[in-house]
Amino acid sequence: MKPLKLSMNAFGPYAGTQTLDFTELGDRTFFLVHGPTGSGKTTILDAICFALYGDTSGAQRDGKQMRSDHADPSVSTEITFDFAVGQEQYRIKRSPEQERPKKRGEGFTVMSNNATLWKRTGLTTDTEEGHVLENGWSKVTEAVEKLLGFKSSQFRQVVMLPQGEFRRLLNADSRERQVILEALFRTELYRRIEEALKASAKELSDNFKKLSERKTWVLQEAKAENGDALEKRLKLDTDQLNEAAAKTERSGKKLKDVRDKLDEGNQAKDRLEEKKQAAGALAGLVAKVEIINAKKALLSQARLASSLADAEKSLQARRQDASGAAANFLAKEKVRADALATKELAEKELAAETAREPEREAAGQTLTRLEELTGKVAALAEARVLAAETGKLASTAEIQLKKAEAAVTRLREAIDEKITAHLQAVNQGAKAAELEAVFHNTEQVYQKRKILEDKRGELSLVEKDLARAAGALRQCQGNYSKARDEVARLQEAWNKGQAAILSGALQDGLPCPVCGSTDHPSPAQSNVRLPGEMEIKAKQQAAAEFEKRRDKAQLELNAITNKKAAISGGIRELEQELGEKDGTNLQTLLETVVKAKEGWLEAGRAASNASVLSDQIEQLKLRLEKAKEQLETLQRDAGKASEDYKAALAVVKERESVIPAKLCDQASLQKAQLEARRKRDLLLAGFEGARKAAEAAAQSLARAETAVQEAAGALQAAKERATNEELAFKQRLEEAGFKTLAEYEAARVGKAAMLALERELAKYDEDLAAAKDRLDRSVQAAEGLVEPDLVALKQAVRDLEKERDDLLTLRTRLQTQVGQEKDWLEQLRLLSGSIKELENRHEIIGRIAEVANGKNKYGLTFQRFVLGALLDDVTVAATQRLKLMSRGRYHLQRTLDRARSNAAGGLDLEVFDTYTGTARGVATLSGGETFLASLSLALGLADVVQSYAGGIHLDTIFVDEGFGTLDPESLDFALRALLDLQKGGRLVGIISHVPELKERIDARLEVVPTEKGSVAGFRFS
Repeated sequence: MKPLKLSMNAFGPYAGTQTLDFTELGDRTFFLVHGPTGSGKTTILDAICFALYGDTSGAQRDGKQMRSDHADPSVSTEITFDFAVGQEQYRIKRSPEQERPKKRGEGFTVMSNNATLWKRTGLTTDTEEGHVLENGWSKVTEAVEKLLGFKSSQFRQVVMLPQGEFRRLLNADSRERQVILEALFRTELYRRIEEALKASAKELSDNFKKLSERKTWVLQEAKAENGDALEKRLKLDTDQLNEAAAKTERSGKKLKDVRDKLDEGNQAKDRLEEKKQAAGALAGLVAKVEIINAKKALLSQARLASSLADAEKSLQARRQDASGAAANFLAKEKVRADALATKELAEKELAAETAREPEREAAGQTLTRLEELTGKVAALAEARVLAAETGKLASTAEIQLKKAEAAVTRLREAIDEKITAHLQAVNQGAKAAELEAVFHNTEQVYQKRKILEDKRGELSLVEKDLARAAGALRQCQGNYSKARDEVARLQEAWNKGQAAILSGALQDGLPCPVCGSTDHPSPAQSNVRLPGEMEIKAKQQAAAEFEKRRDKAQLELNAITNKKAAISGGIRELEQELGEKDGTNLQTLLETVVKAKEGWLEAGRAASNASVLSDQIEQLKLRLEKAKEQLETLQRDAGKASEDYKAALAVVKERESVIPAKLCDQASLQKAQLEARRKRDLLLAGFEGARKAAEAAAQSLARAETAVQEAAGALQAAKERATNEELAFKQRLEEAGFKTLAEYEAARVGKAAMLALERELAKYDEDLAAAKDRLDRSVQAAEGLVEPDLVALKQAVRDLEKERDDLLTLRTRLQTQVGQEKDWLEQLRLLSGSIKELENRHEIIGRIAEVANGKNKYGLTFQRFVLGALLDDVTVAATQRLKLMSRGRYHLQRTLDRARSNAAGGLDLEVFDTYTGTARGVATLSGGETFLASLSLALGLADVVQSYAGGIHLDTIFVDEGFGTLDPESLDFALRALLDLQKGGRLVGIISHVPELKERIDARLEVVPTEKGSVAGFRFS
C-alpha cells in the first residue's frame, strides 16, 4: 500500500479541511513528520488507519473520539484517503458516528457512521470518484482487509508502527508472541490440527472409559464375577426351563376339560331363569287393564272437544275487536281536549305580542342612530394609527440611543479587560513547558488506573461466572446421581416383573408362548408399573448424557478458575505501579488529566495571544471614537421623533370628544349595532310566531272533533258483532253433547298430550303380545333341564388355574432370565472387542496428540513449532539491520529455554552480545538499544511477512517516535538502515520532534499548532 493523498475534515487537532498530497514528494522516498508535542503528528497516522479500518493507529481511540474540538458544529468529521496497491489506485471515504445540528429547529441529531470504497485506476482528475467497490462501515473494512492482506492489528505491526506498539513484539513472552505471529502468518491451520488431534485422543479415551464402565456395569447387573461364571449359570437355568415347560402343558389340558363342564352348567341355569322372568312380565301387564280402559274413554272426550276449537277462537277475536274499539274512542277524546287547551293558550300569547308594538318602534330608532356613527369612528381610527406609528419611531430612537450609550460603555470596559488579559497572557505563556510535563504524567496515571478498573470489573464478572459454574457442576453431579439410581431401580423392577410383561402380550384366539393354550381366562398381573427394555435403555442413555454434562461443567469451572488467576495477577502488578492512587476515582483522575491538558494548551495559546491582544486593544480604541460620533447623531433624531408623537396625540383627543366613550373603536360600534339589530329582529319574530301558532291550534281542534265522532260509531258496531258470536258458540256446545262450558274446558287437552295418550295405548297392546310370545319360547327351551352344581365346578377351575399360574410364573421367570443372560454374554463379547480396538488406536493417536500439544521437553506445540521456524527467518532478517545499527555488537536469535517449567516455550527471544560472547534476554537492553532492536525486528518481520504472503504489497512504512532515546552515532546507524529500505522503492515516514532529524532529512511534513487548530504541509530543503 502506498499513500497518494489524505484529506482530514474536523479530525483531531485539524479543525477545518487539511489535505496532504504525498505525490508532492516526487522521487523522494524518505520524509520526516515534524512538529511540537501534541500538535497532531500521530493524528496523521490515526487518519490513515481510521480511513482503512475504522480505528486509530494506537487502537485506543475510536472515530467518535477523534472529532476536533476546534471545529464548528455544522462541519462534519470525515477522512478521504487515496492510495495505491501495486498498479491499482483506490479512494476510501469514512465518517464516524457524530452529532450534527438539526436542519429544522434547535438541538442536535445523531448522524450514523458511513464508509465508501472506490476503484480509481486510470482516472486523471481528482474530482472523479471512480467505480464503487463497497458501501457500509463493516463491508468497506472487509474489502480493505482483502485488498491489503492485513487486518488492522497486523497493519500496525508491519506498515504503521505507532508509539510503543512495535516494542510489543520484542518484549512479549512466548505466548503473547504466538498470538501476534499467528495473526500475521495465518497459521490457524496448525492450531486446528493440534485441536483435532487432542479432540480425537480425548474421544478415544472417553470412549475407552465408557466401554470399560459399561462392561463393569453389565457384570454388576448380572451379579457375576466374569463371563465364565455367567455361562455356567445359563446352562443350569436352561435345563430348569425345559422341565417347567412340560409341566405347564399337562396342567393346561386338565384346566380346559373342567372349564367346558362349567360352561354347560352356566347355560342350563340361564334358561331356567329366563322362563321365570317371562311369566312375571306377562302377569304385570294383565294387571293394568282397568287403567288402560279409563285412558281410552278420556281420549274419546278430548277428540270431541278439539272439534270446537275454531268456534272458540272466533268468539275470542270478536271480544278483542270490541275492547280495541273502546280504547280507540277514549284516546280520540283525550286528543280533542288537548287541542282545545292549546288553542286557548295560543290566543293569549298573540294578544301579549300585539301589546309590544311601541317597544318594536323604539328598537328601530336606536339602530338608525348607531349606523350614523360609522364614519366618525373610522376617522378616529386613522388618527390613532398615525399616533401609534410616531410613538413607535420615538420609542425606537430612544432604544437606539440607549444602545449607543451602552456600546460606548462596553467598549471602554473591553479595552480595560484586554489590557488586563494581555498582562496575564504574557505571565501564563512562560509556564507552558512545566504544564506539558504535568499533563503527560497525569495522563499516564489515568490510563493505568483505567486499565486497573477494567480488570477489576472483569474480575467481578469472572467471579460471578465462577460461582455460576460451581453451581452448575453441583447440579450436574446431582442429576447424574439421580439418573444412575433410577437406572438401577428400573433394572431391578424389570427383573421381578417378567411374568406380568409376558401375559400383557397375550391375545384372544392366539396360542400362549408358554403353555400353547388359545384360551387366556386369568393372565398374570402386576400391581405396579413395569418398565420396558426401551425405557431402561433410554434411562441409561440419559444417565450417560448427564455424565457428559458433569464432565463439561468441570472443564468450564477449571477454565474460569485459571482465567481468574491470570486477571488477579495483572491487577496486583497495576496496583504496585499505581501505589496509593490505585483506589482514586477514575472521574477524578480524568478531570485532573483534562484540567492539566487545558492548563498546558491554555499556556501555549496565551503565549501566542499576547501580540494578538495588543492589536485588539488598538482596534477597540478606534471603535470607541466611532461609537461616540454615532451617539451624538442618535440624540438629535430622538428629540425630533418625540415632538411628532405629541402632535399626533392632540388630533386623537379632538376626535374622541364627539363620540361616546364606549363606541370609539370600530369593534365596539359594530357590536352595539349588531345587538340593536338582533333586538329589533327578535321583537318582530315573536309577533309573527304567535300569530301563526294561533292559526295552527284552531285547525288542530277541528280535526280532533271529527276523529271523536268516527271512533264512537266504530265502538257500537264492534259490540254488536261480539254478542252475535257468543250466541253461536253456545249452540255448538249443546250440539257436541257438552251441557256446560266447564265440561267442555275439562275435556279439552293439547295436541301433544292427545298424541302421547294415543302412543301409550298402542304401546301397551304391543307389549302384551310380546310378553305372551316370550313366555311360550322360554317354556319350550327349559323343558327337561335341572339346576346344576356350579359352586363345585368353579372351585375346581380355581384350583387348576392356580396350579397353571404358578407353573407359568416359574417358566416366564426362567425364560426371562435365560434371555437376559444370553444378552449379557453377547454384550460382554462385543465390549471386549471394542475395548481392545480402542486401546490399540489410543496408543498411536494419544501419543501424537500429546507431542503436538506441547507435552515434550521443550513445551512446543505443533503450531508453535511452525511459528518458531518462521520466527527464525524474522530474526535472521532483523539481525542484518541490528548488526548495522549496533556496529556489529548484537544479533537477535530464538531460544528454546523457558522461564518456568509450565510456561509456553519455543518463541522466546534473546540477543547474542559479540562483545561478551554470551546470549542474554532482550529485557536487559537499554532504552536506546531496545528501540534499535525493536525497529530491526519490526523491519525484519515486514520483510518476512511480504515474502510469505503472496500478493501483499509492503510499499510504505511509518515509524512513530523513539529516536529521542538514541545517541548521535546510533541515530545515524538507524537512519542508514531506514534509508536502505528506499532501495526497494519503499516509502519511509518517520514521526519525531527530535531537532537533529529535521536537519538531516530534506523532505518534511511539518505540523504547526494554532489557537484555532493545527495545520500541516510538506516542506523541502
